Amino acid sequence: MAKSMLLKLLASLCTAAAVVHSAAVGSEEFGIEDHINALSKRGPKDIYMKDPGVYPGGSKENYKKGWTELPPIEGAKIDNETFTVGKQGATIMTYVTKDYDPKKIKRVVVQIHGEYRDAWNQWMYANMSGTNASKLSDFSMDEVVIVAPMFLSVTDYRAYPHDSNNISTTKTLIWDENTWGDTLDAIYPAFNEKGDMDNPTYKFQTSGAKNEKSKSEKKEKRTASSNSSPTAPAKRELIGISEHDAASKGPQINSLDVLDAYVDYFTDKSRFPNLNIMVIAGFSMGGQTVNRYITFRPDTSKDSMINYWISSPGSFLYLNDSRPAPNKKCKGFNEYKYGLDGALPDYVSRSAKQNTPDIIRERYLSRKTFYFVGTEDNNSGDKSCEAKVQGKDHVDRMDNWIAKVLPYLPNNPRPGQIPPLIAYGKIVGVPHLASGVILSSAGMQTLFLEDFNGRDKNAKGPAPIQSGGQRVVTPDDDLQTTINGKPKNNALSSSSPQMMLVLITALSIVVGLLV
Repeated sequence: MAKSMLLKLLASLCTAAAVVHSAAVGSEEFGIEDHINALSKRGPKDIYMKDPGVYPGGSKENYKKGWTELPPIEGAKIDNETFTVGKQGATIMTYVTKDYDPKKIKRVVVQIHGEYRDAWNQWMYANMSGTNASKLSDFSMDEVVIVAPMFLSVTDYRAYPHDSNNISTTKTLIWDENTWGDTLDAIYPAFNEKGDMDNPTYKFQTSGAKNEKSKSEKKEKRTASSNSSPTAPAKRELIGISEHDAASKGPQINSLDVLDAYVDYFTDKSRFPNLNIMVIAGFSMGGQTVNRYITFRPDTSKDSMINYWISSPGSFLYLNDSRPAPNKKCKGFNEYKYGLDGALPDYVSRSAKQNTPDIIRERYLSRKTFYFVGTEDNNSGDKSCEAKVQGKDHVDRMDNWIAKVLPYLPNNPRPGQIPPLIAYGKIVGVPHLASGVILSSAGMQTLFLEDFNGRDKNAKGPAPIQSGGQRVVTPDDDLQTTINGKPKNNALSSSSPQMMLVLITALSIVVGLLV
């Protein structure tokens, strides 16, 4: 039966959208329980070392050509109406927990995808991590909402509502490829002088077309990708309008504005009277986005309700001009996106008074943040000199940020040590893999258990890492930990690895049944 369901799933995922004027959504939901059953036949190494994600067309690399559909996921709603951003009513496509009761919700987890733009996978990874946590704890998943924004690219036109000319027909926020990760503004929706939607037309290059942009032009637009250096310009061109004019008609909204919209929506006590904590989490390019959000978000009034979670970014936005591995030839090492010099995102200019360097540094340390990286995440990723002066690879850059940058920022109450609101976990054996981190016990702890009942009021369960410290942990770490010198009981039993295998994720069936 499981194999039969898999064949149906793969068939739906490999079928491109055939209907114009509507978003391309697969016909069959990606089921949870059948995939949980497949886990019992797999070992922990498979779970944490291989990507169990689902990718339309069968390959994650298809994101480069643009996604052709948005896979439906059991338990999630694909929402393009609820979350509006800006005065003109632009919306962010979002995978969000289906049919929740706002009065019951105590926690919201926003899980941001990386360069693959696979919001469906991020929602499912987080949902399964939360399900695991609830089995070991004293909370219920009907008290949790999981949110996974879909930062669409214009190349995903087959997956979002469009007309016969491939023009977006809604106010859905859409970016020029992965420029959302650099916190550049979206290009759709666009508006004319009367305020009516007036989205420009794009001509898409064929897959074999060569990009004739010069190296200097390519360097102008750096990607936030963890796997590449400067991005080649998007494989499309505007018809009948200049880039400048198109930008002026755009929504003036970037990914940080989207996160503000989520925060405003869920922390509204008239909607969610019992909400305790939101977690803003991101992996890889999503982790870079969270790093920038912590840096630039000017509003501190809700900081006691927000935890931040950063995993495996390709680089950091440095808050000073020192680097762990300086290179005199790298003149632009402190230019944005790697530092605070140069042209900052428009989000910053809209709140310039609250974003001076001194204010930024003070505010950064006042925000509770968890950092993670897999010990096998040793790819250099971003190969630019600006990234290399931060470290040789993802692990090195994370180590340097935690040990050589944050402890020496002004206003650290513990000079030379990890700031008290910072925690760092290195997950043994995990490569550059979102699921490996999210589904680990440390990921489960920090996404769902930490502060569940309010600040410093954790739900029961594993606690392998603690604020103000760092630790190397195994993915299924169930060791007793010490907080403030007192042992904290761990809800994981000695058979926890077996429990984790049964419960960890619905996603592994795709790999598990094919091998």
